[in-house]
Amino acid sequence: MQKVFGSFRDPSGYVYDNGEDIYRTINRVYQSQWETMTRSGFLDGLVEQGCVCGFSEMLPEQLPASLGGKEVWKAIKVERIPFISYPYEWSFDQLKDAALLTLDIQKSALTNNLSTKDASAYNIQFHGSKALFIDLLSFDHYHEGDPWQAYRQFCMHFLAPLALHRHNLYLGSLSRLWIDGIPLPVASALLPWKSQLSLGLQMHIHTHARMEKKHSDGRAARRKVEATKVSKNALLAIVESLESSVRSLNLPKVDTEWGEYYSDTNYTATAEQTKEGIVNELAAGCASKGHRTLAVDLGANNGKYSAILAAHFDYVVAADIDPVAVNSHYNHLKASGNNNILPLVLDLGNPSPGLGWMCRERDSFSARCKANFVTALALVHHLRFTVGIPFPLMAAFFAEHVLPGGYLLVEFVPREDSQVQRLLAARDDIFTDYTLDAFCEALAPQFQKECVLPVADSLRYLILFKRRNDE
Repeated sequence: MQKVFGSFRDPSGYVYDNGEDIYRTINRVYQSQWETMTRSGFLDGLVEQGCVCGFSEMLPEQLPASLGGKEVWKAIKVERIPFISYPYEWSFDQLKDAALLTLDIQKSALTNNLSTKDASAYNIQFHGSKALFIDLLSFDHYHEGDPWQAYRQFCMHFLAPLALHRHNLYLGSLSRLWIDGIPLPVASALLPWKSQLSLGLQMHIHTHARMEKKHSDGRAARRKVEATKVSKNALLAIVESLESSVRSLNLPKVDTEWGEYYSDTNYTATAEQTKEGIVNELAAGCASKGHRTLAVDLGANNGKYSAILAAHFDYVVAADIDPVAVNSHYNHLKASGNNNILPLVLDLGNPSPGLGWMCRERDSFSARCKANFVTALALVHHLRFTVGIPFPLMAAFFAEHVLPGGYLLVEFVPREDSQVQRLLAARDDIFTDYTLDAFCEALAPQFQKECVLPVADSLRYLILFKRRNDE
C-alpha cells in the first residue's frame, strides 16, 4: 500500500494505492462534514448523477494495517480512474467541461448547506470523455454570509486558462508552469484589451486582478474577506455569473499544421485500407494474448486509429501535439458517448514532466504511461527530422512506455516518401542514419522484432516489436 504523494496537502485524509484499489482515508478532523454529506444524501445524489466516482465506505476494522493511525476515522474505497491526466494535457473543451462540472458541484453543495472549500482543476479527472469530480473531501459546512473561499482558485485554475487558451491556442500550456493556477495579474496582462469588453472577464479577471494588487498585503486581504458577508442568493449569482462567463468562451476556428492531417495526406485508398487492416489485425492478436488493459496511440491526431485499438483494449490514451485535432477528437467522443478513449494534448518532444513539490506532486507522463500496446504511426520521421531525436533515444523513450512483454507498433516512413520530403524541404538533409535497418537495430536491445509488413501502394512499413523482459 503506497501513499499517493500528491495528496499530502489535504489534512482531511490521504490517498493510497495498492496497485489494484484506491483508498481515501477520512481523518477525525473531517468526521462532522462527512456525516453531514452522507446523512443528507448529498454524495449519493452526486453518484446517481454520474458526476463523481463511485465509492464504498470502510470501517476502521476493515482497513489494511498500513492505513491505520490514531487520526484516521474511516476510509473509502474509490473507483480507479484508468489513466490520470492533468489540466495542461487537456484540450480547450475538456477544460471547459471540467470548469462547468466544478460549478455544478458547487451549486448542488449550496442547496445542501455545503460549499466546496477548493476549486482546483486537479479535483477533476476524465474517464474517457466523461468528466468526474474525484475529491470527495472537498466540501465544508456552509454558514449564511460565508463567501466562497474557492472563488479565486476557480478563476486561476479555470477561467483564466480558458480565456488565454481561447485567445491563443498554446497559452493553455501555462497551467504547466503554474500548477496552483495562473496568477490573475499575469492573465490580465496577457489577455487582449478587447477581453475587457466581456462583462464576465472584466469582473472575474481584470477587476479581480486589480483588487489583488490593491490588497496585496495578505493580512489586510484576510481581514477584508472575513468582514465580507455574502448571502446564499448572492453566492449563487456569482457562481451563475462564472458559469455564464465559461459558457461564452468558445474555441475559434483555427487551422493548424496537423489539424486536418487526414485530408492532407499522401495515402491512396488502397494504402489507407491496408494500413487499417494491419493495425486491426496486429492489435487483435496482441490483445488476445492477455495484454489488453491499456493501449496508447502516440501521434493520434483525430483518433482514427485510436478507435481501432479501442475495439481490442480496455482503455486507450490518444495523445497528439495538435490542440485543434485533440479538441475535435474529444468532442466527437463526447457526442458518441465513448468513455474508453482519452484524448490528450502532448508534445512528445517535451512531454509532461514531474511537477510540484519535489517534482513528485504531479507525475510525469512517462511515470503514468505503462502500456500493453503502443502505436507510433507516422511519427518516427517527425521525431527524427523535426525534433532531432536519434533512434537510440527513441528506443529508450518507447521502452519507458511499453511494459515488459508488451508490444510496440511503428510506422516507418522512408526518406523517399512525399511527407518526409515535405519536412526536409526547408533544411539540409544531414540525417544519413535515417534507414529502416538502422531504426530496427537501435530498438534491438529493448525490443524483439516480430514482423515487418509493407503498406500496399505506398513506400511505408508497419513494424511490430515486442518489449523484452527486463533482466
